[in-house]
Amino acid sequence: MAFLSVTTSFADDETVSYETLSDISQNCSSIKLQLERTQKEDARLRVYLGTQYETVSTNMMQNLNLRLVRNNLANADLSIQQTSFFSERERFKADFIGYSQEMDKLINVDCRAKPDKFYEQLQLTRKKRQDVYDSTYRLRELVQKHYKAVNAYKDELYNKPGTEGEGQ
Repeated sequence: MAFLSVTTSFADDETVSYETLSDISQNCSSIKLQLERTQKEDARLRVYLGTQYETVSTNMMQNLNLRLVRNNLANADLSIQQTSFFSERERFKADFIGYSQEMDKLINVDCRAKPDKFYEQLQLTRKKRQDVYDSTYRLRELVQKHYKAVNAYKDELYNKPGTEGEGQ
């Protein structure tokens, strides 16, 4: 006895089985509810992270660099890191907007009637979500790098001849 196997092909040569598409169609309502919950949680997380990134950029990096410049102690590496962080923060914002738009499209696909279109949109949404994750990872790395650079510069200034920390 032969089993009928229906598959759907997508642009990246990925095939989806009939069973997967059937599962999507049958569980459409619960899938949609979970996606809506995820969307709300992600929006809250975006606000939290955006606030944290803004605080780091403005209250820490920018203010430190301004004080260093005013005291004739500017550090090019710290300024470059501030610029990199700002650029990555802007990328994070754009990536999140792109992800949010793809998530809206995904939620609006009728997964019961068009499980193949739903699956295709799901893959696009996952890619955009991965972009957001990658951006948050790069921002975390930049913060860690900046922290180390600030401490190294502090040590350098503290041990500079003619300062209070000389000889210690």
